[in-house]
Amino acid sequence: MTPPTGALRYRPSQPVLTLAAARLVGAVASYMVLPFVAVRLVEGGAGLAAAGLVAAAGPAAGAIAGVVGGMAADGIGRRNALIVGNLGSALAMAGFAFSHGVLAFALLNALNGVSRAVARPASNAIVADVTAPHERAEAYAYGRVAMNAGAALGPFLGAFFVLSHPEALFLGAAGAEVAICLMLALLIAETGRSLGTVSHREAARRVAGDGVLWLYMVGGIIQFGTYMIIETIFPAFLKGAVPSGLTLYAAMSLVNTALVALGQIPLNRRLGGLPKGSVFAWGLSLFAAAYVGFTFLRLPIALLGTMIVFTAAEMVVFTVMPAFEAELGDDAVRGRVFGLLGLKSLGAALWPLGAGALLQIGGAHLAFPVVAIVALAGAFILRRAVRLHEAAVPTPAYPVQET
Repeated sequence: MTPPTGALRYRPSQPVLTLAAARLVGAVASYMVLPFVAVRLVEGGAGLAAAGLVAAAGPAAGAIAGVVGGMAADGIGRRNALIVGNLGSALAMAGFAFSHGVLAFALLNALNGVSRAVARPASNAIVADVTAPHERAEAYAYGRVAMNAGAALGPFLGAFFVLSHPEALFLGAAGAEVAICLMLALLIAETGRSLGTVSHREAARRVAGDGVLWLYMVGGIIQFGTYMIIETIFPAFLKGAVPSGLTLYAAMSLVNTALVALGQIPLNRRLGGLPKGSVFAWGLSLFAAAYVGFTFLRLPIALLGTMIVFTAAEMVVFTVMPAFEAELGDDAVRGRVFGLLGLKSLGAALWPLGAGALLQIGGAHLAFPVVAIVALAGAFILRRAVRLHEAAVPTPAYPVQET
């Protein structure tokens, strides 16, 4: 049996909408700050390689902390882990207001990465807890739309404040994270139905022996790193590559956000039932095509067009990624699986670092083709992981909902 289609398939529940609202506020805070940390460092005399190192510190620390965050989501509860993570992000954002230099920024970005890694498994687990498998592609889309709506405002605020009023920028982001904590404390109830029913040893045995999970992890590291270059080192590159580069980056971000806000939920409804392996392959291939465009194109209108290709890749990949990840763990170990999948952040650590170094050595004509080639390798890996999972796990039968 197939799941119902269209608007009757899924109506977002209160926890899904609350988490979407929290992601909206969090995205405004993140996109006010993180894309422009590299810009502030370069303005202070640091090179692109040093800026890439700072950008890599957060994902690198988060990749390790995600495992602990997953254990917390299954141990102390989803809501408590969410609140702890967002409080840590508030401290990191406030710290940026009073710090200077590469080392201080790297440490604060590491704290922010750890904090987000603690919160992320809990947030993803809550959505999986309150939805049926055939509802998840659309349920996760609400969070994606909210995040991109916040990302539309964040870069404009960041571009305006980062050079003139950086302290106000960072303190405002910290205040937004505190507001998220209050929202979660008041509106989110605990959703974990099987918390504490599986020992740490048994959970570790399950995930360590899951070959599909680890193969998917490799592809996810490639995909996530390919995506995160745009949000970390790319603004600093664009600033030096074209006139009014930061303004152009803000416009590109707005195009990206508008397309996701308008198209992500309808796209999830259309593509959510297609073979996930094929959807992954198409998405990573579009990422590769976008980076070929970034290699050669410098006219603003052409770069905006290339961002549309990049956005299409992003939307296609995120149609199936969170829903597939929710299939990799049952209720008892779901937080741990999502936490382990935080190791995908290694891609966001390695790629900005590597891309920053390659841009400094050989410019876009060296860095971006390398990114495109590795993205194509990721397409093959993710498709293979999905096929192995589908061969091992039978397709579930979905109940038909009454109209």
